[in-house]
Amino acid sequence: MRRTLLELLLALAVWTGIFALCLLLGGGGLTLYFEVPPEAEGMRFETDPAGIVTLADTSRSADGEELALRLKAQSRGVTRAVLYWDGVGEDSFYAPEIRMTLRSLPLGILSDSVTGNFTGWGYLVGCLSLFLLTAALIFFRASRRERRAAFFSYRATGELGLALFLLVTGFFRVDTVLPFLRGENAGTVWALLISAIVSAQTFMRWTAAALGVFSLGLAVSNLVLIRHEGARPANMLGIAVGLVIIGGAGFGIWMSYSMLTFPLRNVLLNTYAGVFVYLECLLAATVIHAVRAGRHEPDYDKDYILVLGCRIRADGTLYPLIRGRVDRAIAFWRAQLAATGKQAVLIPSGGKGADEPLSEAEAMARYMRGQGIPEEAILPETASGTTRENLAFSRRLIEARGGEGKTAFSTSSYHVYRGGILAADLGWNIDGMGSRTKWYFWPNAFLREFIGLLASTRIQQIMALALITALSVGFTMLVM
Repeated sequence: MRRTLLELLLALAVWTGIFALCLLLGGGGLTLYFEVPPEAEGMRFETDPAGIVTLADTSRSADGEELALRLKAQSRGVTRAVLYWDGVGEDSFYAPEIRMTLRSLPLGILSDSVTGNFTGWGYLVGCLSLFLLTAALIFFRASRRERRAAFFSYRATGELGLALFLLVTGFFRVDTVLPFLRGENAGTVWALLISAIVSAQTFMRWTAAALGVFSLGLAVSNLVLIRHEGARPANMLGIAVGLVIIGGAGFGIWMSYSMLTFPLRNVLLNTYAGVFVYLECLLAATVIHAVRAGRHEPDYDKDYILVLGCRIRADGTLYPLIRGRVDRAIAFWRAQLAATGKQAVLIPSGGKGADEPLSEAEAMARYMRGQGIPEEAILPETASGTTRENLAFSRRLIEARGGEGKTAFSTSSYHVYRGGILAADLGWNIDGMGSRTKWYFWPNAFLREFIGLLASTRIQQIMALALITALSVGFTMLVM
């Protein structure tokens, strides 16, 4: 975390320096753009008091419909300026004059009260956009470093989610300032702020369809899961969360078109959208890491291969789910032996349930022997009743043999991330591998880990959500 904070401070210093350099090389001054009334025959620009701001240059767009005024600061102070349109009467659709207050600040910086623009504002927002993208890269790298140190880590997933959020935020800022960087009229600071603030709303609307499909997938997967394994509360988690996601996105879209009092609506909507998009990015990060964990292939250097248990048949044989875990462990055991000559010890882990004729570990051990695994390569752990106990009790067996060695565990692909997180909680940084499983197991696994992420990093998440809320409310109030 300290390294990440130092990198963020360094990035902030670099982009602040680049902004200052752009300000110095940009020649100072301020360019204001105005729509030219069709009947205008000319223009006059006057200031009172004079001598604070001067009109350095004027130019029109190729079609003559836009006027650019280039202003320069002469001395510090405040002046009232008026742009008069010659030939435009009081009965015209266009105002015959535009009044503004110009402030001349240190370093030749000018600001305008009408547009909110100030010297170098485009450079500032451009550098801010690039800082956000740099911060996203920093958190991507932090997530990768964390995964190298501990492959299964909620912290790494949280950092990836924050990186995605910063990427979305920075993307919208860059998109807004591109016209300015091309030398075009980029509008006003107020318009830019509004565009930036509503970027979360925009992203929420863009992803509404994808969220709908995801929520539908959650519901369908749970219906299939219920059909195969019964209507337990855990098997209905996806249906409940799917309804929450659809309701949450729908509520945000409804608020954007609602008849609430305008200022109140903007504050509520921008805050809600910012929080919603952040949680959306965290969920996406969870899905990414869970899928990558399920497809992970450990190195061929293992001393032990632990097989996490689950329910067996009443006759003591293995259901397809647990058999897949054992087959995956055996395949890895054989591949490592062929590649390196190193014979690992297989640890089938799982106690005897109330409706099971023997322990899950012994049932797996029988299956292993039937597949040609020698007796000396099998070390059953027969006392555990949960995944956490599978890991803890198996570790004790390994320690009793003289040390930890290099260990990997085998489980269903959707369960690899969960198993690794539980091992990390026990202080055991071990590798994992997954066997192919039915698709309908995956959605509940995503949700379980997303909830686990929020719970285990709750202090960081509260801080992040508080910051997003404060910025959303503050910027919204600024432009109202």
